[in-house]
Amino acid sequence: MRPALPLAILALCGSLLQADGLSDLKAALRGLPAPAKVRVKIEAESLERASGKDVTEHRSTLVEDGPEGIRILEDSRPAAVPAKVQGKGKGTSKGTGSAKKGSAEFHDELRPAEGLLEQLEKARVLEEKVDTYEGRPARRLKLALDLELDAEARSHLKKAEHEATVWIGQDGLPLAMIHRIEIKARVMLVASVWTKIEIRQRFQRSQNRLLVLDEQAEVQGAALGKPFSAKDTTRCSVIL
Repeated sequence: MRPALPLAILALCGSLLQADGLSDLKAALRGLPAPAKVRVKIEAESLERASGKDVTEHRSTLVEDGPEGIRILEDSRPAAVPAKVQGKGKGTSKGTGSAKKGSAEFHDELRPAEGLLEQLEKARVLEEKVDTYEGRPARRLKLALDLELDAEARSHLKKAEHEATVWIGQDGLPLAMIHRIEIKARVMLVASVWTKIEIRQRFQRSQNRLLVLDEQAEVQGAALGKPFSAKDTTRCSVIL
């Protein structure tokens, strides 16, 4: 019976020494190798609704990313349609068949690890559980994130929350992430502004790099008594 005690102690020490999920996630993101060259087709749709009017846009873009940076190879955005909803990864290039070198567009879709590390720098773990995601074993983290607002903006706030839920795979990399942001503020003494944002992302690993597989972003709110809403959907397909 004596060997059972040392084994139990070793098991306990091992569980105590195991890194938490947030540390594992950041370590896995930092440990990704230099991104190999990849070519991706990005399909983006957006809908903006304000003052009773809807503005829609569809864009199909062929993008290549490698050591020389991000290059837009083909872009189907009609020249006559402005980019009314410009969230993460959205830009203003127009036309088809152009190859723009060194573009900063689609950085978040093609190199999401960099942005994730910035967001996680000041993150606080609210909850960590063993879970599954689409049938795969995962750890689920609930995080409180910093909105990074300046002092002037904070002086008008009545409420400001940014929470995220992330599912981490067995390799320590994210499988999916949901951001929920809510802001309520008062401006000009009597007027109020409120906004809710939800961003759902799924990730994929391809050629030793992390990519966004798809993303859905929904915004709703009101400013000076006028409601507004917007929805963006982005899908990324690796071209072999």
